[in-house]
Amino acid sequence: MEKARIHPSVRPTTTTSTPLSIFDATVARYTPTGAIWLFDQVPSDISETDFLDRLRSSYANTLNDFPQWAGQLQWGPVRKDGTHTERFNRPIIVYGAETDPGVEWGVARHPSLKVKELTPSASERSSGSGAWIADGFDQTPLVSNTLLPLYNLRDYEGLPAVQVQVNLFSDGGYAISIKIAHVLADAQTLMVFMHNWAANSRKLFHAHNTSSLMGHPVFDPAQLDAHAAGDIDAPTPDPEIITKARQLPIHRFDWWKSDAPGYPAPLIPTTENSKPPASELAQVNLSPSDSPPWHTVDFSKPAKYTLLHYTNTEINKLKQSAQKEGHATISKLDVLLAHLWSTINRARGHTHTPSNVVLNYTMGARARVYPPLPPSFLGSPLFITNIQMPGTTLCSTSVGDIAAKIRHTVQLFTPDVVGAVLHDAAHEVSPQRLWQGFFGNDHTLLTSWLRIGVYDVDFVGSGDRPRYVHAYMPKVDGCLQVMESGDGSGIDVALYLEGEAMKRLLVDPKLRI
Repeated sequence: MEKARIHPSVRPTTTTSTPLSIFDATVARYTPTGAIWLFDQVPSDISETDFLDRLRSSYANTLNDFPQWAGQLQWGPVRKDGTHTERFNRPIIVYGAETDPGVEWGVARHPSLKVKELTPSASERSSGSGAWIADGFDQTPLVSNTLLPLYNLRDYEGLPAVQVQVNLFSDGGYAISIKIAHVLADAQTLMVFMHNWAANSRKLFHAHNTSSLMGHPVFDPAQLDAHAAGDIDAPTPDPEIITKARQLPIHRFDWWKSDAPGYPAPLIPTTENSKPPASELAQVNLSPSDSPPWHTVDFSKPAKYTLLHYTNTEINKLKQSAQKEGHATISKLDVLLAHLWSTINRARGHTHTPSNVVLNYTMGARARVYPPLPPSFLGSPLFITNIQMPGTTLCSTSVGDIAAKIRHTVQLFTPDVVGAVLHDAAHEVSPQRLWQGFFGNDHTLLTSWLRIGVYDVDFVGSGDRPRYVHAYMPKVDGCLQVMESGDGSGIDVALYLEGEAMKRLLVDPKLRI
């Protein structure tokens, strides 16, 4: 295993310290953003050494447009009565210094692994039952094991915030993985980088098409914060704005309530690192919050992973059926989510559950502020809303009606509403105290990677699409991730579900459309 630190090929000449955005600070405890691209074959006309050198050189060249990523991610200095970026546990990135940690470059050889045995091809996955039982796919050896800065909300010094690993397999296939601290990148930011890197790589492989599928990166976290309502630098929040923000369907699950039934003890040290000193806490009133429903998570039952494929024909059929019910404004994603959410909860045995089950829906903020931020805006400008229905109602309601409820919730988040959410988050004592999502038997946590060209990454200019793209996700009950399929025939759904529930879901005659 080879590991090295890489810096931009043209390093900055001055040191810059940039506070990250309000929403960036709220995701510091999230799982890293990352993915693995698997390809069938290293180009046959060059040596392995040349292949790796071109990938490494283009990686460094791409960092010229992302110089901050080679810097030191850390907590910013706290200043009493300072701006909103000078409050407790607000992340900053410091770059351009000689001591910058750089980003990580790694090469791993897997003499006992063959890419064609790791995963079926895209066409194989989309044929037959449309369900690949993917528990045998182990992401761990394909991704760097180096710790990310602030991994425990405390330690950061010298740790690289971006980590790339090139994996070489015994049958000539290869995989490229990347892992990034979530405060620096959501899935869209990840793809801005990957498309720019792939374009720079294609230049070194003398390809004809060397333009990036995404625009020039925009790193200016203050642009997002400028969309916050009211005065976010004032010593206290605006009560009217706070009321507006807290009327929205957004969870306020409190990590600090470690006495909640079922709270996992191993998580407590990181929770303690998210707290200001006791002397400061004694002087503040914490905002309202709820105890997380840890009792709905059975950690003794591991989650299983299945990749479901839904064809465009199936999704169109769902949408047409919903439109016949009078739901004209819903999207294809709305109806697919409605179908999946209902199917998942039937498999979980919620057909006769009178209490609410929850769809946690991760939403991007770029297009939900005005004027909108560009698609190539870097960071993690996201938040999580939720849709709730009694289990018995959800399992007996039409897909169209469920989809309409999802669409109604999504449409609540207008620019002025997002501005209120930003104001509320800016004034939090610690941005990592509250979690807007959850997992476990009652929750389904969605993240969408649609329309960001996940399968359009081509490093060598061959025109061949990746064999498989795997989103780096925690293997927890209720995690749901969607992206376009590798063969372009529909949508792939990565689903993580408790084992017995997964068995029931796969034999449900209503799973297919």
